[in-house]
Amino acid sequence: MTELRSHVLAEPPEVDLAVLQEAVGELEAYLVAGELYRTLRVQTPAGFQLVQMSAGDLLARLERLVCQQAGLSVSQQAALERAAAATHSIFYSLRTRFHELLAREIKARLDSLSWFLEDAAGDPRRARVEYPYEIRNRQRVRRMAEELAEELPPALKRQIERVDERIRLLVKPADFVWGEPLQACYPRQRDWYLYVSP
Repeated sequence: MTELRSHVLAEPPEVDLAVLQEAVGELEAYLVAGELYRTLRVQTPAGFQLVQMSAGDLLARLERLVCQQAGLSVSQQAALERAAAATHSIFYSLRTRFHELLAREIKARLDSLSWFLEDAAGDPRRARVEYPYEIRNRQRVRRMAEELAEELPPALKRQIERVDERIRLLVKPADFVWGEPLQACYPRQRDWYLYVSP
């Protein structure tokens, strides 16, 4: 019997860069409004794309682009540097709002992941198919928790630990779940949840 598997293909760096550049233009208004998510209409090389922007998503895209920077053209590298500088400047100038949003988003993503884990326990086959998509929440939580550092609320830290315990009970070792091109960006020791599967 063939096992169903979901494959989360990473967006090409040029798409991540287009999203990042569009998001920078919306970032200050987004942070001031205090919205957890905002939908952007982004012109990509493949045409217009609707993207759900969040502070955690921006941090994840930045991390991925910096990791893949050597493969970018000179003009793309310059665009990344400008967008990253603008992003960090806005995050710094609105640091309190930014950190409040990160804490809210961490909780929302952990809640979503908890619901997935509850469902996964009852349907392992479906869990294997959906795991690569759903585990994006855990990766974004890691990046946001790094950003908050010592400002990560203790209650959220405990919730992360509980979710990690539940993941470990559900999974077994596996190949990197997102495909080889991104593997170098996510080391096994740090991002262990990307090297397991239900």
